[in-house]
Amino acid sequence: MKILSILIKHGDMNITKLYRLSKIHYDKLRRELEDLQKMSLVEVIGSDKKIVRLNYSNPKVVILINLLEELDKNEFRS
Repeated sequence: MKILSILIKHGDMNITKLYRLSKIHYDKLRRELEDLQKMSLVEVIGSDKKIVRLNYSNPKVVILINLLEELDKNEFRS
């Protein structure tokens, strides 16, 4: 969930930047990205500098984005 939240907040980014922002051990980050790819939640593109981006064609991603935006709005109301 942390990876998805970062991508929703910051947009597409290379794996190195995602690693720095997430503070997840690099090997674990790569495994989690593989799992997210298998679920079609993210896409990893490029050969040299791999870019990670959300898979907006997956309805679950759109639902998650809407949910997080709603939660953020409600956080400021409290």
